[in-house]
Amino acid sequence: GEDYSNLHDLELFTLSRYSFTLFKRFSFVHLLWKLNHFVVIASSQPLLRLLLQGIKDSTWSNFNGVHVLIDRKTEERGCVNAYRYLRTAWEYDLLSTIFLCIDPVDGLVIYTYNPYSRNAPTVWGDVGNFKGRSGHPWVLLKRKHRDGKMCNGLWFDKTTDLNGYEVRLNAIEFNPHVCIDPNKRGLDKFTGDNSEIVKIVFRKLNTTVNVDVRHGTPDDLGGIDSDGIMVGMLAEIGSGNVDMGMNVRSLHAMWKIEHTYPHDQDGFCVITQRSGEVSKLMKILSFMSPGVILGNVVVLLIALFVLTKYGGCLPAGLNIIRLVTCVSILRIPQHSPTRIVLSNVFLMVLIINASFQGHWASLLTIPVSRPNIRTVEDLKNSNYTIYGSRFITDYIYDPVLRSRFHEVAYYHECKQQVLATPYTACLDDCLHLYLGSREKTLHRSRRIQQTIQVYATRENWPMFNRVTDVIRTVVEAGLVNMWRKLNLRKVYMAWKRQRLNDKRKFRILRIRHITFSFCILGIEKIHDSPDTPPRQSWAEFYSTLTLSAVYLLQ
Repeated sequence: GEDYSNLHDLELFTLSRYSFTLFKRFSFVHLLWKLNHFVVIASSQPLLRLLLQGIKDSTWSNFNGVHVLIDRKTEERGCVNAYRYLRTAWEYDLLSTIFLCIDPVDGLVIYTYNPYSRNAPTVWGDVGNFKGRSGHPWVLLKRKHRDGKMCNGLWFDKTTDLNGYEVRLNAIEFNPHVCIDPNKRGLDKFTGDNSEIVKIVFRKLNTTVNVDVRHGTPDDLGGIDSDGIMVGMLAEIGSGNVDMGMNVRSLHAMWKIEHTYPHDQDGFCVITQRSGEVSKLMKILSFMSPGVILGNVVVLLIALFVLTKYGGCLPAGLNIIRLVTCVSILRIPQHSPTRIVLSNVFLMVLIINASFQGHWASLLTIPVSRPNIRTVEDLKNSNYTIYGSRFITDYIYDPVLRSRFHEVAYYHECKQQVLATPYTACLDDCLHLYLGSREKTLHRSRRIQQTIQVYATRENWPMFNRVTDVIRTVVEAGLVNMWRKLNLRKVYMAWKRQRLNDKRKFRILRIRHITFSFCILGIEKIHDSPDTPPRQSWAEFYSTLTLSAVYLLQ
């Protein structure tokens, strides 16, 4: 890397406008106090450009400030450089600018310009019409010096009437925020909460919107890559070729980019592989509290011991299974102690039967999922490897998550990592993950990190204040929330239907689910046969228990 140790802080700040690496060291500069008044005296147009560039690269630069331009040789030249100097100021986006000069006839004269319309106080006179962006009128204004009334109407808002001025935007389809219908024309082809806000703002401002529609994926929105180079659609905004992006972005101190008034909230979520379902054995163990289970096991073991003493181990085990599963007993035991024990066990089973049978019936019909990644704490405790777009690295504020984050070039790669590897997560916009990850094997978490939504605009955009004021008014009027709710209504209703269907979903009871019961029934018949050797009966009994255990562990 370069050695900047010999450079002054002001020089480093100037270089930070051209180096993202240095910009990260001086990202606090936007909090410093800016100057509001600038007087620039130059003897030629090239020198004026040099001075204005120096001001732009300085820490006190303020494109919203007042700029007074003076020709050093105005006594000789008069006001011949008025248009050239003011046009140069407009190249640097300096809207509140005047040019002072001495006219041989009129004396002290003031010039200014309006690049949008002829709107100006009555003290200003129209002295020239020139072509601006896309042929839009660029009006040169003039007023004479009057004693005592020099400052009346000197400064005025030139953005009150934009008169159809062209605003350049770029956009890419990002469902559900920006949807594009190619069969329609103009702004009517755009739907979604992002585009609806833009349509409200620029129709209010009476502008002509020229949208450069990109055909690609949301990854083309761009950002700053690992080499510190701005790429994608963000690079078009940063270079000034585009005034504003229609797709919203998360608020973050950004190089060569301004952000409008925050109008909404969103966040990042992760998708992971589903953890699967709880085994049937664990379902049975979760039917009741550990204390109740322990008490039941103790009673059943005592009953098994007593029944074994009077009738043998195999009949005792089968009778205990019949009691637990509420199956009728073939015959009443002959011994009174055995009957007493069975009666007590029967009463115990009868008492807990209401709860037990309900859980038992749901064992085969209602799946129970293992815990999935739902919150940021779950994600941090899971030690999962996190993948995501290379452009959102700077937006991750949690140091634990950032240490486990790995960049990928495209969202598809991120998703494929999750599908291929169990212990990985894909981080992205919550709604984008929901709409782009409909596979049953994937689970979307809750909001991991909250973000603030803004529009990105080019640096020093003269219309910035006017646009951000209208956006603030739209937010305060509740229109942003209204459009967001209307836009997400279909998504929300589809999610509600899916959730309701998941709750109502049941499994069809198949023969293979109850195979173990037929095995037990067959063993009983074998046991009841007088020709069956005892060892064979025991082998069948243990095989049945093994099959049952395998089933429960599924």
